[in-house]
Amino acid sequence: MFRPRCLPRALCALVLTLAISLRAAPEWRDAQGTAFKADPVEILGPFAAFKSSATNGRLVLLRGLNDDDCRRFFDATRNRPRRAASFADAQGEVTRDLPGHVLRLVNGQLVPADLRGQPEPQLVVALYGTHNNGESWLMLNNFTALYRRITAVYPGVVEAVFLGYGHKESEHRNIAAGVWMPWLVADFSAQSSLRVLSRFTPSEAASAVVFSRDGAPLLAARIDDLAGCRKFADELTNLVGAINETNPRTWPDRAHYAAATRPLLHAHDDAAPELIGNPIRPEGLRPNGIERVAAHMTVDAQGAVTAVELSPDSVLPPTFRAPLVETLRRHAVFAPAIHNGTPVASTFDYVVTPAESAASAADVMWVSGNLRRDIAIDSWLVLSPVPVDKEDFSEVKSVDPLTGKVTLTSFEVTANGLSRKKQMNAFHTDWFTAAGAASVHPAESATQEIDGNAIKWRRVKSVDGYIDLQAPLNARDYCIGYAWTEIDVPADTEAYLGIGSDDGLKIWLNGALVHDKWVRRLSRLDDDVVPLKLKAGRNTLLMKIQNAIGDWSFVYRLRTR
Repeated sequence: MFRPRCLPRALCALVLTLAISLRAAPEWRDAQGTAFKADPVEILGPFAAFKSSATNGRLVLLRGLNDDDCRRFFDATRNRPRRAASFADAQGEVTRDLPGHVLRLVNGQLVPADLRGQPEPQLVVALYGTHNNGESWLMLNNFTALYRRITAVYPGVVEAVFLGYGHKESEHRNIAAGVWMPWLVADFSAQSSLRVLSRFTPSEAASAVVFSRDGAPLLAARIDDLAGCRKFADELTNLVGAINETNPRTWPDRAHYAAATRPLLHAHDDAAPELIGNPIRPEGLRPNGIERVAAHMTVDAQGAVTAVELSPDSVLPPTFRAPLVETLRRHAVFAPAIHNGTPVASTFDYVVTPAESAASAADVMWVSGNLRRDIAIDSWLVLSPVPVDKEDFSEVKSVDPLTGKVTLTSFEVTANGLSRKKQMNAFHTDWFTAAGAASVHPAESATQEIDGNAIKWRRVKSVDGYIDLQAPLNARDYCIGYAWTEIDVPADTEAYLGIGSDDGLKIWLNGALVHDKWVRRLSRLDDDVVPLKLKAGRNTLLMKIQNAIGDWSFVYRLRTR
């Protein structure tokens, strides 16, 4: 199978090997001449999705199919229902079973999900778990941040649904509420109505399967530890980033398929040029003072742009006019116009205006599929526990299941003068405040005096990116700890720290505060994504982690391009 350098190797042919007897299926060949038998399902970004059995899926890059196979794939799938504007009207093999059979958590209660306000998703993530084992709770808690981030960056592309097994209906409700599931929850009494998804219910262990809307299984994982959570998160992120149509890496494949099939689709009529790849990102316009780019473009019979003329109604600084014209001429990707089945030269009226993204730039980068190198941090020097009065903490009042926003219960001022300001003192006051965080350069076993307490810096080794502050230090409830490490990089590096903490968290990079989150929560994979500008050479990272009661930990990974 053809594997271009610009796409992750793992996505060039995602194959689930869950054995089942094959029925007769058409034969196909990839770019390397390897034959395989499978039924065509649908186009997903730069991929052709196939099913070779009820539980076997396969993705093949479109450029790996020759023109005849592209047309054969098109003929085989042209009468399948198109993706619906409303999820409630979905007709995909997986998605059509969900309306009427799924619930959503609202104010801690499961209620019938109203799917009318969202589009039919391209991908459905089925999460299989039981109330009665820790693996399921681990998987579900660690999927939460990924789900929120991926649905914010790629709205309408992915939906998830929880299916329970090995527990009672009351336990089904309890695990949904206990995790504060922001995704859909299968109606426990109607799970058999989810015909495709129910086939994959395991007999034991937590697992996740990713399906195309039309039923091709694309990824599957048994998840029983943090490494499994991380691996599945990265595979899903890479897949979603790869099928994103604004991703330039998808454009050659989609252009290849369009060139082969559009003459067939428009054999007896006309079609204007189709813009496959827009090199101007709408979210980048307004920060540069651009309110509108309009242009008249000439596209030849091969899809190449031969001329670009900005229209008078473009609204942009003069310095951007020439660069934008050149960008459109060199980098816009088109399928040419068609006249009675023949590609012809034509013109295209281009318009783009600013768009606002609900996601942060760090979140966009984290799920783009572009962060593929981990920077190892094997251990930390930890200073803890620093005791804190119980009244310096606040209880969680509620957690919004859709946004993850945490509302804390405020203390009212009493005769003792207790106020919200006092609660936060412990989180916002540090022993090094006067000298600054850059002054912190501890050595193992060195002693630091804080409020009359002599506390030692101890080395704690990471277990797959997880630091347990509770067990090795005989920690206590209502306390604060610090963790410090050094990071060496050969050159200035733009990096991103995925971090989850139990509970509140502050981070200093080379003495500068870069993250400040006062919150009560569990340690979950990649709950926050913090951009870090590492300088060439040695960098210091200092974290402050606040603990109320119970577990006390943080989980992290540092990534770069």
